[in-house]
Amino acid sequence: MILGLLINKITKPISVKLKHAMVISALAWLMASLIGAIPFYIGIEYFSYLDGVFESMSAWTTTGFSIVSDVESLPRTLQFWRSFEQWIGGVGVLAMVITILSKAGASAYYRAEAREEKIMPSTIGTIKKIWQIYLLYTTIGICLLYLSGLNLWSALNICMCGISTGGMSISNQSFPFNNFAKIIMTLIMYIGGVVSFSVHHNVLTGRRVDDIQTKTSIPILFFAAFVITLTSGIDPLDSLFTVVSAMTSTGFSSVQISSLTNISIAVLIFVMAIGGATGTTTGGIKLIRLVIMAKGFYYRLKEVVSPGNAIIYKKIGKNQLSDFLILDAFIIAFAYIIHYLFGTLVLISLGYDPFLSVFESVSLVANMGLSVDIVNHSLHPVAKILGVFSMWVGRLEIIPIYVLIILPLYLKLKDVGKNKISKNRKL
Repeated sequence: MILGLLINKITKPISVKLKHAMVISALAWLMASLIGAIPFYIGIEYFSYLDGVFESMSAWTTTGFSIVSDVESLPRTLQFWRSFEQWIGGVGVLAMVITILSKAGASAYYRAEAREEKIMPSTIGTIKKIWQIYLLYTTIGICLLYLSGLNLWSALNICMCGISTGGMSISNQSFPFNNFAKIIMTLIMYIGGVVSFSVHHNVLTGRRVDDIQTKTSIPILFFAAFVITLTSGIDPLDSLFTVVSAMTSTGFSSVQISSLTNISIAVLIFVMAIGGATGTTTGGIKLIRLVIMAKGFYYRLKEVVSPGNAIIYKKIGKNQLSDFLILDAFIIAFAYIIHYLFGTLVLISLGYDPFLSVFESVSLVANMGLSVDIVNHSLHPVAKILGVFSMWVGRLEIIPIYVLIILPLYLKLKDVGKNKISKNRKL
């Protein structure tokens, strides 16, 4: 960071195209995880470097999976390092750098980290406002958890992991705290993962709030919690806590997921696959894309059954819904589904249960962190590599990773083509 500040002072601002920002973003998240793995590799005796990379990638991407055998035995420095990685990762690695450096190309970097919405007129202003809201809710969350009976150390770490929707606990049990603390954490997770930063800004500034994602999330949450309570017979508060954790990608759980019925697990798979709202710290396909796809399907049917000269006005809320947005939503959703299936097939090929493999794969790609006990320290090395890739891909919503892979090949082929044309002209 210090080196970056020095370079920032001596270099001139340059315009950054989106494709270049995507490459830089993909590399930045990978490098953060590779470097962040070092404390785990050094500080945990039984950890290989791959184990450290898995733990670090899980923290930075706020997935929340952990392969530490005994979290409570970790020194507090490592416990806090995991919490800090999650807390920074909740807003974004490049978002933090942009806030400090205020460099040119902020808009491209912001979009490359899978963010679109603007709270303030400028991108840098938006990022700074997000950090202000984030700090405010973190402070409030720590105070509320402390007042609920948690000690200050637990309140600090649990809130950092909750508001970022990371979900790594400082306890060997995911969330072994009292009901009042569960209620507070449920609200914190909901705020962090389902309610977008633009809604927070509107609430804090006294503006009218009319957010379709928030409206969509409420019936899904309560219906899913009702089904899980009905089919698994667990306490309604535990059901709601787990569903909110699944939708917001937090990964905290007050019940053993593997002990739930297959119907309950299937419900959680669906909730995790969709995820929370855009403009939040959550993962998954996102609620807005679910709404856009449903609207797109509805308008397509309307076009088919309407007279040929009928004009169909496509809207989502008060905003116009373009064909590009509909196509983009379907493409991203399809890309997620492909990666969900790919991860499932790899896990099945390694001998894991097919149904549980679906759950674990979706949880990895959607950066959820809920587990049916497949992910642990004895996880197959190939599965650990799959996990690192899945969490990396999912955090940046897939496209930047493939731009990183494809762009150098495209440029190489382009150079080869130019050289051939040049040789032909000489002949």
